[in-house]
Amino acid sequence: MHKVTADAVTMDQSASPTSPASSRAREVFYERERGVYALRILRDVAHAVVRIPSEDSRTDAIQNLFNTVAKAGIPLFLIKLHRSSVTFALAGAYLERAAEVLRAAGYDVSTRRDLAMVTVVASSMREMAGIMVDIADALYEAGARIYEAGDSHDTVQCLIEANRVPDAVEQLCKTFHLDKSAIHEEHLPIQELPS
Repeated sequence: MHKVTADAVTMDQSASPTSPASSRAREVFYERERGVYALRILRDVAHAVVRIPSEDSRTDAIQNLFNTVAKAGIPLFLIKLHRSSVTFALAGAYLERAAEVLRAAGYDVSTRRDLAMVTVVASSMREMAGIMVDIADALYEAGARIYEAGDSHDTVQCLIEANRVPDAVEQLCKTFHLDKSAIHEEHLPIQELPS
């Protein structure tokens, strides 16, 4: 996507309507103004809550947790560090192995597999006041609990129950005036893990 600059807006006002500069400025302005333009759905996502042993140094325990999972070749995302736990998402196919290696390393692990990640995409997400409220309201109307949330410069990701995805998509499309062509199914690449 394109970023709007003051120069682009000025160029649009001062350039001839047929000039390449004017056309480019209108394109840039359009990209900024279009707001939410897509939803991405990622299925078979799992969630884990790993409690940090209180007798250990928190920093050492977290570092050991990540080293344990990395040695097992398991990719993680939506990682959150809490006072006494670490939460993360991963492909459902890796959940059993992740729980196994973490329990073997002495961690108490709670897991859930029947989740999906719904990602709302906008060209200038961080400039859109109230976007998280709109997303949360739509998911609430769909009866979808948010297990984790994350964001980037152009997305907000929400981990919800997989069986609520159809209702969540319907509510989000209604909220952001999207049609079905804006919905994109995605899949996590699954690789054989080292033994």
